[in-house]
Amino acid sequence: MPQSVDLSVKSSTPPARQNPGAAVQVRPEGDRPAYPYVLQQHAKNVVVEKFATLEGTLLQQQQQQQQQQQNQNGNINTITISPEDTTIEGLTFNDHGPLTWDFPITTDEDNSLHDLCQGTATGTASGGSSLDGGSVQASTSPIQGFETPSDGVSFPDTVLGRKMSELSDGLDGINISNLMQADLDQLYFDRVHSFAPVLQQRRYFSWARSMAKTEAQSCLRYAMWTLAASVSAHYQNIGGSLYRYTRQALESLDSKCMGLAMTEMEQVQAWLLLAIHEFMCVDFSRGWVSAGRAFRLIQLNWLQYSDGTDVTLTQTDWVDAEQKRRTFWLAYCLDRFVSVRNNSPMTFSEEVMNRIRLPAPEIEFQNEQPTLTGFLPDAVGTRDAIVTSTFTECIVVATIIGRALTHRQQSIVDNIYVESQGFWDRHKWINATLIQKIDVFSRNYPLGVQEADPMLLFISMMWRTTVLYMYQLLKAVVHPADEKRTVLTDYTRQSTIAAKEIVNLTNKLSQLNSFKVHPLTPIPLSLCAEFFVSYHELGDTYSKQLQDITEAMHGLMSFSNLGPGLGAYSR
Repeated sequence: MPQSVDLSVKSSTPPARQNPGAAVQVRPEGDRPAYPYVLQQHAKNVVVEKFATLEGTLLQQQQQQQQQQQNQNGNINTITISPEDTTIEGLTFNDHGPLTWDFPITTDEDNSLHDLCQGTATGTASGGSSLDGGSVQASTSPIQGFETPSDGVSFPDTVLGRKMSELSDGLDGINISNLMQADLDQLYFDRVHSFAPVLQQRRYFSWARSMAKTEAQSCLRYAMWTLAASVSAHYQNIGGSLYRYTRQALESLDSKCMGLAMTEMEQVQAWLLLAIHEFMCVDFSRGWVSAGRAFRLIQLNWLQYSDGTDVTLTQTDWVDAEQKRRTFWLAYCLDRFVSVRNNSPMTFSEEVMNRIRLPAPEIEFQNEQPTLTGFLPDAVGTRDAIVTSTFTECIVVATIIGRALTHRQQSIVDNIYVESQGFWDRHKWINATLIQKIDVFSRNYPLGVQEADPMLLFISMMWRTTVLYMYQLLKAVVHPADEKRTVLTDYTRQSTIAAKEIVNLTNKLSQLNSFKVHPLTPIPLSLCAEFFVSYHELGDTYSKQLQDITEAMHGLMSFSNLGPGLGAYSR
């Protein structure tokens, strides 16, 4: 069947052509080949239309006398326009409304023009990257600032060195256009970067638009898109395909890196982002295993993440070093937050405190301004209300709750071998630091500020959760007949206040964009719920607060599977 295209005609009155029955040839502008067309009944206008970025002109006209055309035994009237002639002089127009023109497409050559009329290139979406089992092909984006001449990176040729068909499902034939790529990038930096601030945007866009990406960089980019799709309603339908492709690509890259002395930072970053996605959207166990891969890669390449004695780095070297620091600290926080929920041993010890500097403030990082930061003991030990960054605040709370976890594990060892006074010394030391840091945090970030920022809201919850954790640990150690049972009074008061504050903070979650809620928020909520379940004897008020926590966790289930995953995990 002929393809039908609606075209509007602009009116003009050029001189009438002589010999209207003559057959001539139509040539569009430029070097494109000529295309013959059949002029239909009652068509008396020449149509000018710009295709593919509004450039290119198609001219069509039918002569006035329909009967004269029929008498010429099927001769087709066409018009010759030279490539140099960009005007429409010499063509006859009549004042008629827009007509529907049928272009019979019969050859492969004509198919290309028809696809151009429809705004698509043959076999792929306009401006898109074909990721359907072959190589990735991307056209230049028409939007300035997102132009990526080969933005659809060819995993088979450039990244993985083999055809996509060798990966099980690939992207299921999904085309990711340049505009979609730009949108996914922006979604990542808008909704993900705040809780995983490991990338310097200028550096990322610099290599992302380059033909010469490494395999690790390409895997990182797809991991970013996977996580971005999971926090967007618009891209939910491609999230599964992106995830499968990214995981298979990373596993393939891991197999190639066996025996290598160094692992690229982007490979570690990709595994961390994929682990967060799996916590949210796939399965807790799968996410924990993926996170473990990232942890081991850091340990295997420990020296490249440690800060040396040279503090006079160039701008380029400083940005690279800062990205590595941030990659480590993200792994450090993830390790501690998940471990404390499961009471599992941590991967990273506090020996790193004097080996890796804290991350620089976000503004300096993004503006590539070299900044000399301190080490973790400086941030943990200070009593001054000095605003640093939300990432540093996250590292500090992860450190304190990690100490509480270590304290619990050490107490188990003490009980096995000998009753030790060390338990009480450790408990008082950690609790004093905890109360002090909560006070400093509250002075730096008033409650109104905490409630408006998803990252600060999560950190505030984790501070209160640490109080609950310390109380539960103490209650498990102190027996009813123990002379130290009176010590529980102060800790009970602290924990009940902390639990109420968590409930109040939980109620603020409904005022935030659900896609911007910190992905690990179910961890403090689940620990708080356990507190209310364990100590239901405290009264009916706590039953109502437990209901609030439960409803909040249920609401998050639409955006994250982490809550049910934690509930199914045996402690």
